Amino acid sequence: MMGSLIRYLLASYTRSYRYFAPIAFMLISVVFLYSYRPNPIMDSYAVTAAFLFVGSAWLGLNFHNHDQGRQTMLLIVHSGKALRFYAAQYITVSLLSILFSAFAVLYPVIFGMFDKPITFSELALGYAGHVAMSLLGISLSVFFQFGFMENQGRAAGLLFIVIIVSLAGQSIVQFDHAYWGIIPYLLPPVSVMMDLFMHADERSPAVKLLTIAYSFIYGFILLAVYLWTASRKDAASMIRKVG
Repeated sequence: MMGSLIRYLLASYTRSYRYFAPIAFMLISVVFLYSYRPNPIMDSYAVTAAFLFVGSAWLGLNFHNHDQGRQTMLLIVHSGKALRFYAAQYITVSLLSILFSAFAVLYPVIFGMFDKPITFSELALGYAGHVAMSLLGISLSVFFQFGFMENQGRAAGLLFIVIIVSLAGQSIVQFDHAYWGIIPYLLPPVSVMMDLFMHADERSPAVKLLTIAYSFIYGFILLAVYLWTASRKDAASMIRKVG
């Protein structure tokens, strides 16, 4: 059931041609960054991970809005549970971003764009970080889709602000108060991940693992909140229509 639903959602999205802009953005950004060589490994990964975060947020918003909710109720009934339908949506767009994560990490390796041979630990950290950033982008985008905010111009603007603040999180720490250091961790930890990439040589394996784990956990908490909220919202909507 879940596999059939994912295949249907993917086919529906590709027929809409709305996928072109965010996918082109992610592909062109990576290729453009590596148009000159050689490049430092982890610093380059910090930039492509940031591009992937932005592109995945765009892709997620685009994906969830591609039919403006016209088939949502029908698909929920067909899938049996609202939770199953929304989970299938998230998995579908996540699979796309995971593929682009692999592209962003492997492209410079295959074509020799780095200034030195890459180690397995750098490759593993790079891929895990890119996947975490892509899932963060998707997990944020779901709260700005048409089902939550009907004014999509306003929704896109608010999502853009959240993206900018998330990317700038570490710069806030440079101001006066020491307790502001927690802010990048309260915000979507995009800047924390970028900082990890740029200072990977200075970070212990435990710090790297905890940072990656925190980014995944943050994204999954957002996902859990979304699934719970969306399921309750649609249940209430269906009750109003029936009664």
